[in-house]
Amino acid sequence: MANTLLSPGGTHWQPDFARLLSAAKGRGTHGHLSDVRESLRQAVGRDRPLVMLCPHADDGAISAACLLHEYAVRRGLPVIEVLVFAGERNVAAPWLNDQKKVTVRESEFRLECSVLGAEAVCWDLEAYRSPGYQPSAGDIDKIVEWFIQRRPGAIILPPATDAHVAHRMTRALASIGLVGAQLKDTLVLTGWTPWGPLPQPNAYFSYDGEAERTKEWAIHCHASQVLLTDYTKYCSHLGRAYAALTREWAEGHSLTGRAARTDDRFIGVELFQIEKYDPELDASATDPLQIALGILSGHVAPASLHAIATTV
Repeated sequence: MANTLLSPGGTHWQPDFARLLSAAKGRGTHGHLSDVRESLRQAVGRDRPLVMLCPHADDGAISAACLLHEYAVRRGLPVIEVLVFAGERNVAAPWLNDQKKVTVRESEFRLECSVLGAEAVCWDLEAYRSPGYQPSAGDIDKIVEWFIQRRPGAIILPPATDAHVAHRMTRALASIGLVGAQLKDTLVLTGWTPWGPLPQPNAYFSYDGEAERTKEWAIHCHASQVLLTDYTKYCSHLGRAYAALTREWAEGHSLTGRAARTDDRFIGVELFQIEKYDPELDASATDPLQIALGILSGHVAPASLHAIATTV
């Protein structure tokens, strides 16, 4: 029998090896990144805001401060940050009671939104006090109504692989909102978080030194968190590392043409993953967003909607 790509033969060849090799095929072009501004151009407008869903008060600043600031301040487009879970946990001020800790976190969130030029929205969900952040019926109604009224043109979510259950539940709640409001044309972006690196980034937002300082300022708005983990240097170093990789990926791993770069001023990059329904992914048990995108595109039966709230 002639050797083929998936059956090269050899002394140690086993039939199962073909399955293992096939699993690596068809997962996208290696290192292919596009400027996220191109996708956002058609998605965000005066009546279709850019929305950042923040599981916790500082998540927006960590994941996408530079992107949010450019669209809100430099471009004058509507940008909304939504604080999904406001609570008293992990506030480095043990002398405060729980209610004051909640107030501190919300105040820090609103201050950050002022710095970035975004509208601040606090959902105040009952799910914060439920095991596994499971939403109540009132929470579901509140979320769907909000999506119907505000109609996000683009939305930024935490990854499905995030190690933090509140982050994964935020992705599930957004999926419910998209399906409940039947937002078939909303651009969905997954943003990087310290708790969940992007499995397959495909879009980048480059920023300059001024934007980096704005990101630092936004992170420093969360004074109650700085003593726990100072994400300022963390994000700065990571953004600069991503910038170096983005230059390489965007240029196709080629040395030719590097002297004629069109944008050599950026010093950092925020990475994103533009989400689309992928029928090849066995994501029904791991990613509620894939279920939602499947429902909205007609590839998944709506009866699967119940799974969205149970796959986190």
